[in-house]
Amino acid sequence: MKGMILMTINVENFSGVNDAAAVQSAIDYAFSHNSFKTVLLSDRDYYITGKIVIKEGIRLLFGYGTRFVVNGNFRVLELQKNASLEGAYIAIDDVNFNSPVIYLDGKYKYYNTWNKTLIKDINIVNWSGSYKGTGLHLYSNGTGHEISFVNFENINIAGLNTAVRLQSTKPATGYSWVNANRFTNVSIDDCVQGIVFNSSESIPNECSGNVFSNLQIQPSTKTVKLVTISGQYNEFNGMAWDLSLVRNNTLVEFLSQSSYNKINIRSIPTSRIVDKGKFNLK
Repeated sequence: MKGMILMTINVENFSGVNDAAAVQSAIDYAFSHNSFKTVLLSDRDYYITGKIVIKEGIRLLFGYGTRFVVNGNFRVLELQKNASLEGAYIAIDDVNFNSPVIYLDGKYKYYNTWNKTLIKDINIVNWSGSYKGTGLHLYSNGTGHEISFVNFENINIAGLNTAVRLQSTKPATGYSWVNANRFTNVSIDDCVQGIVFNSSESIPNECSGNVFSNLQIQPSTKTVKLVTISGQYNEFNGMAWDLSLVRNNTLVEFLSQSSYNKINIRSIPTSRIVDKGKFNLK
């Protein structure tokens, strides 16, 4: 609008009982003032001891030297529909942490291609040595709950129990979905489990049509499985390294509730893929 001055909100101009409260205060201010949609963090460590919710229409932007250092056991960042997270470096520094780091809940109904929800340029590391927690958790459980057409770009996850989990639970009535999401340039390093799907084959609780491209998976002696797949028409393309480090024979498992999925990671021998589903390509 002519004559309107648009500004970025800097977290350093807000206060709270701790860093998490100050960040939330800045987000809440931006949410309540339509002119302000980007919340900027400074180049320093923020000691995070409670959940932060990135509200609808807000972009939380990390500086190049910004780090969240997490102590406690809680969802670190929850994104509402049309919220975005960019440039995040999140370090888990508590052996008791066993929660999602970045969490999307289908109750916010992320759908339609014109929405702007974006998770981009993210580093998540559990440096406590506990191998607990989940890097990205997409969860849908309720009538009409949906996570669809969300883009995840340039994501690095290390040292957690599960790097990426897509979960759709059967609601009491109706359908829930985690469908049609894109994960581009994801690197998974030293995690117990890489990518895990929990769903039925199709409706009423569906995880289908999700595409992982340019995957890089680096297992360790702690790794149990690289990919566990349910749902339909999901695709996985990339590379997995040093498979001899994984003592468990099954690296990839297509669950019984799976069909028409495709995995194209040529370094994984078919002898280490278990297919309990139907019409999956490997």
